[in-house]
Amino acid sequence: MEPDPEPLRIADPRLMGGLTLLGRLSSHGAGTVFLGEDHRRNRVVVGVPYPTAAADPGVRARFASAVGALAENREIVASATAVPPIWVAVPYSGGAVQEILGVLDTTALSASAPSPAHVPGFAPHWSPEPHNPLPVSAPPPPGPSRLPVVIPLVAVAAVILALGGVAYFLLTGDDGASTTAASPAPPVPTAPSSDTPSDTPAASPTTSDVPKLTATDDRAHVAGPTFGSGDKLYFMKLNGFPFNFNVPDEWGCMRSDKPPFSDRWICAHEGKGFPPTGGTSAGGLVAIQPCPSGCGPAQRESARNTMVITAKDWHATDPTTQYAEEAGTNDKNEKVVRVAMSHVFASRQGGPVDTAVAVQLTGPTAEKEDMQKIINEIRRRTP
Repeated sequence: MEPDPEPLRIADPRLMGGLTLLGRLSSHGAGTVFLGEDHRRNRVVVGVPYPTAAADPGVRARFASAVGALAENREIVASATAVPPIWVAVPYSGGAVQEILGVLDTTALSASAPSPAHVPGFAPHWSPEPHNPLPVSAPPPPGPSRLPVVIPLVAVAAVILALGGVAYFLLTGDDGASTTAASPAPPVPTAPSSDTPSDTPAASPTTSDVPKLTATDDRAHVAGPTFGSGDKLYFMKLNGFPFNFNVPDEWGCMRSDKPPFSDRWICAHEGKGFPPTGGTSAGGLVAIQPCPSGCGPAQRESARNTMVITAKDWHATDPTTQYAEEAGTNDKNEKVVRVAMSHVFASRQGGPVDTAVAVQLTGPTAEKEDMQKIINEIRRRTP
């Protein structure tokens, strides 16, 4: 069984590729070993060399070689080895931490002749702390020779927090939502388990997760059907989003950093393939964007123009929401339909309308109702 993780430190990354980092499993002279999870909440062990190490071309070459050797003997969930940040993720299982520490050993040239103190065989300029192959149970003892290079970053971050507090990044246009500049680290599971953790929603949500329209809820209805008790759902908790929402259980979402959105995810019907071409699948973007000066008519129109829906197709469903729908054929002459929603709301109760969310989904006509259900669900989950 792998060691229990420690909470993330303030300077630690929260995302690596499409993975969410949850806690620290171990430290090394070349980097850190984290516990993480993918969008399906499958746990992974992630090895991340320090930024100062990753900036060294020789380090990157050794890291890529070590990852390639590891891939010959075990599954690699994902990795990035060409340009910083470099990292590798493997499934969370017995021995995974030691395997990733082995990769970092090779990266640091410390595997062949470690010293009695388990430090690298030489003292690279990027090595902030000794190799500790066991779980990090306490901060390194004080002393100038053992201070991690992350300490100055922690101090700077603490000053910024003290002066500025927690700032909200508000969204612009059609595609927005808000996220805090310094959100607390997510809850960290204490041990791998085949059961769903108590603080993590199950793939099939409870009755309270399934929205039901009533006469007073019509304002949150955009178009088409809504999820009901007969739908099998998966509860999405996307990093950076101020709201969670359900999708059909065969759907999945992966992060995309493509502009102009501040937080953008691509959600698709994974059971039928991706990308949604050839009339074989449904999928598209769910994104948020701040409106720094408020989401007025001009900002909302600008945001709508970032989606592939012509202006004439949009119509208001309530004072803060617009919906569009168009049909056509793909390059195989198969019928497809696109549905989209633009909605703006206040990121905090009683505050100005400063956040926009955009949803644009495309797929075969047979999946139109599922796409509309997702739009109605997201509208219901926002103010």
